[in-house]
Amino acid sequence: MNRAAAPEIGERRERISERLAEVFFYGKSIVPALIILLGILLAFFGSMTPYFFTYTNFKAIISNIPIIAIMAVGMTFVLLVGGLDVSVGSILGFTAVVVVMFHLWGFNAIELVLASAAIGAFFGTINGVIITRVGINPVITTLGTMALARGMASWFSLDLEILKEGRVYDKGFLNIARYYFPPDKQFVPITLIYVILLYVMISIMLRYTKYGRNVYAVGSNEYAARLAGINTSRIKFLSYVISGIFASLAGVILVAQLSLGRDDAGMGSELEVITAVVLGGVSLSGGKGNLLGVIVSVLILGVIRNGMVHLEQVIGLSYYWREVVKGAILILAISIDSVRLMAIKRRQVVRQ
Repeated sequence: MNRAAAPEIGERRERISERLAEVFFYGKSIVPALIILLGILLAFFGSMTPYFFTYTNFKAIISNIPIIAIMAVGMTFVLLVGGLDVSVGSILGFTAVVVVMFHLWGFNAIELVLASAAIGAFFGTINGVIITRVGINPVITTLGTMALARGMASWFSLDLEILKEGRVYDKGFLNIARYYFPPDKQFVPITLIYVILLYVMISIMLRYTKYGRNVYAVGSNEYAARLAGINTSRIKFLSYVISGIFASLAGVILVAQLSLGRDDAGMGSELEVITAVVLGGVSLSGGKGNLLGVIVSVLILGVIRNGMVHLEQVIGLSYYWREVVKGAILILAISIDSVRLMAIKRRQVVRQ
């Protein structure tokens, strides 16, 4: 009886192993694995502190993720075409300073948003032109833009008398990020509505529009895309412009949340954005990934950031461990991306 059942047990284990491999390595989506990871993190931090599973804490997590979530949308476009943009944090910082300046000049909320988007498009255009027309490596190009934007932000905030205070008092502008639904209960922050609508619209755009399909085509095989008649330089250029615009819009949200614009705003956020996008399944080699995985990974990073603040209070964990964990997660995300690509290629070779 036991001998007869042994082959069935072996086959069942093999099927389970294949299903797990589909989820973690071969599958088209890494979302199931990310959801499992999110559940593990919630259970861990919830067991470490009694204040983690509270409405106030979850409200804090949701309120703090829109900045990275918005920037991650733009970074997704860049990674999908096989590029990289490390200037997004500095573009956010420069936008934060300029938003205060425009506010003091009398710009209303709508004008501030439009002007900020124009700033992001300007820096994105610089990146796009240099990368696609001059042919300089994306990392080198965006490193230069990062230094340029951060230097300009510091220059403006230190040398312009109008920016000495650096605060925004216009309630119409501050409500861009501080409004809640319903207003009396304050359950859902308006920034969460922005993120949901943005991710839905951009997901539809990437999947169903000609431009979205071209983005994947360029990232998968630029040479083949060019032979198919796709203007690959234009697709890449627009991706960097989009990345710049979303970085600036994230700067607007940050200023509205803090009512303050500082030249060091967004410093180091580019690494967190890249981590979120790569961990979410968007391949560094281009052409693979979607925003569903990205938003789950943004939530994972938000939970980790919040959980480590609680650990700092409960067990005295040093603040600097947050940076250690950020770096470790980035390395892990890149490693997972590399392992998944190698596993998929190996499986394709075996099947052939």
